[in-house]
Amino acid sequence: MSECIAVMRNLFSLDPEKDLINPLRPKMMMPNGGILGMMPAYIRPYGVMGIKVISIYQQNNEKGLSSHQGIIHLFDAENGMLLLSLDADEVTAIRTAAVSALMTGLLAEDGAETLCLIGTGTQAITHLEAISLVRPIKRVQVWSKNPANVERFVKEQSAYHDVELIAYQSAEAAVREADIVCTLTSSAEPLVFNPWLKANVHINAVGASTPNYRELAPEIIFDSDVFVDNYESASNEAGDLILAVGDKTKVKSLIKGDIHEVLTKPGLVNKSRKTLFKSLGLAIEDIAVAYYCWQKTT
Repeated sequence: MSECIAVMRNLFSLDPEKDLINPLRPKMMMPNGGILGMMPAYIRPYGVMGIKVISIYQQNNEKGLSSHQGIIHLFDAENGMLLLSLDADEVTAIRTAAVSALMTGLLAEDGAETLCLIGTGTQAITHLEAISLVRPIKRVQVWSKNPANVERFVKEQSAYHDVELIAYQSAEAAVREADIVCTLTSSAEPLVFNPWLKANVHINAVGASTPNYRELAPEIIFDSDVFVDNYESASNEAGDLILAVGDKTKVKSLIKGDIHEVLTKPGLVNKSRKTLFKSLGLAIEDIAVAYYCWQKTT
């Protein structure tokens, strides 16, 4: 995870106009509610291109299967030769949390020590690991719609982390007094509301990645300094933002900056304010991880 955080920092330090091509991901919606996503990207300084093909079946969680399954193919951009193929589920789990950790390190109060996790799936596991690397986390407040999952998560993760993990019976109780909140669910309706939050909380909104899904009440969006991984993706896919303003064309007016701007413009950030990172996940992240792994094998 620490390696991946560094990989993400290096990636987003590149010039997005000159060095990166990251088209909007096409999706095929399945009649049974599943999604097949195709995510191509090109990273000029690394000399590679690639694609992640991933299926998303949220109902898999009830069957003991991962909700995200697929593959990443890395190609040499000069001759088109296939260099490496990686399991997309594992990479997605790690790089998503690594990007959240990168932004938490840039946006959250330096002394933030109370973390709230809304959701108890794979991303909750990796976000607990990642956020603990960038802030001195001492207390973790956990909630999901399934109380049994919360109890299981707290019991299992207590064996791996020297922090106080506490199960909560309501989202409101879990987020109150939290310095950092990570929403990691497949909810279509808001789960977190503004009056519950500290004035200087940092939020990583990770779960809702389609225009019709959201985890946060609109008031949170309007009361926060909003940062995104990519303007175009946010304007087309971030339900938390789109539904708050009711129009895709107005989403950019909500955004204070993207990851590259946060890294290159230190004055953009005011850690005393409520900050929100709306994560959507980008193909360049997957390809940067694949390139890093390929380098380690050669």
